[in-house]
Amino acid sequence: MRIKFLMFTIVALLIAKPAYSVTEAEFYKMQEQLQNALMKINAMEQSMKQSKGEKSGVVKTKAKKGLTINTSGGGIKIKSGNQKFAIGGRLMMDYDSLDSGHQTENKSFSDMEWRRTRINIKGSVNKHWSYKATYDFNSEKDSANLDEGYIKYDSKKGFYITAGKTKADMMLEQRTSSKWISTIERGLLNAMNEKVNYLVGKPGDGAGIKLGFYNKENRISGALSVFDAYKNDTDDDNDMIWHTTARLHYSPKLGKNNFAHFGVSYGIADYKGESANASLQLGVHQGDKTTLADAAAGDITNIGVEAAYVKGPFSVQAEYFDNETELENGSKGYEWDGYYGQLSYILTGETRGYKWKGAKFDKVKPKGNMGAVEFVLRYEDISIDDADEGTVAASEVDVDRTVIGVNWYVNKTVKFMANYSSVSMDNEVNPGSTSEDLDSFQLRAQYAF
Repeated sequence: MRIKFLMFTIVALLIAKPAYSVTEAEFYKMQEQLQNALMKINAMEQSMKQSKGEKSGVVKTKAKKGLTINTSGGGIKIKSGNQKFAIGGRLMMDYDSLDSGHQTENKSFSDMEWRRTRINIKGSVNKHWSYKATYDFNSEKDSANLDEGYIKYDSKKGFYITAGKTKADMMLEQRTSSKWISTIERGLLNAMNEKVNYLVGKPGDGAGIKLGFYNKENRISGALSVFDAYKNDTDDDNDMIWHTTARLHYSPKLGKNNFAHFGVSYGIADYKGESANASLQLGVHQGDKTTLADAAAGDITNIGVEAAYVKGPFSVQAEYFDNETELENGSKGYEWDGYYGQLSYILTGETRGYKWKGAKFDKVKPKGNMGAVEFVLRYEDISIDDADEGTVAASEVDVDRTVIGVNWYVNKTVKFMANYSSVSMDNEVNPGSTSEDLDSFQLRAQYAF
């Protein structure tokens, strides 16, 4: 306003045509320049008034290529033309209350832990080349490790390639970020795969290449991944153990906030006699482990089928998975298969986010000041056939798990979760050496930015 007042004063004085020595042409030129400056100031003030309705934390400039700085999500995103840079992360604090069967001491306990403390940077140098690096900080070990890191080329015409440490794309639930899954822990199918052979999830310290494609018109996508992922390769020749996975997905859009998801996946690996053991906490991260299968493995083969349907606040998803693990001589090591089904309903009317290119679920964006509230019901079952396991003559172990949950998305960054979980096992004892059901209550406070 001071500038505007000063400009008005100068213009007024010029209109009065002061007596200092200037030519008439110079006088009118100065008057025109000042009037143009005043018009620009008026335009800037009008633009500022209009921008009051924009999201807070967003700053835009009028540079040639346009510069945007966005802090509305808690992190920072900078964009200038095709160049992008962002810093984000996640903080997750978990509380677990478990009954006695979860512990070898056969004692109930409650405990808290920093489940995830991650910082990630990502960006792009042009419309084709991008990168991402995520570091996970472990407070107990006072260390940090590269959780994920890769460079990516996207043709923007339906084809992309990544090189580095990233997920092996097989399961819908695994592809969905831990920030946006509907239950605190991923299911037993996911846990079996991660612990057994790393054909699902991120490789330990290895890396690889992923080739992917997508078709926007038909909403079809897929990927082929090849990488070295075994964490404890003890082979004397230091030869890499290759994992190969492939997936194909179709995500038809049926209307506003209404779509379906279908997918199939396949994975193979040759473990050359290395250990492939399934020792799980059975859905509770701080619980003791139960060994459900183990083998000095040769060939491993996985097949997966997945489906989901979303209509407004309602969603349902399910997956089936089958694994065959042979010994190095080609004879049977163990087999297992399983499935889960999950129902979700958001009371406040929002729809679960979804990214069709990656064929995965994404964040829920609350609409009201009170946030979004989601109820979740889940049931899962796995059966493991391993001659070395089981407590009776039969070698098949069956594990069932039921989860009831409620999630409160306070805003785009803050989320609270509560789960009740019950696990039962046939032909196997739990960590407390009893056959009783394992009941637990879990809480999570999350800040994702």
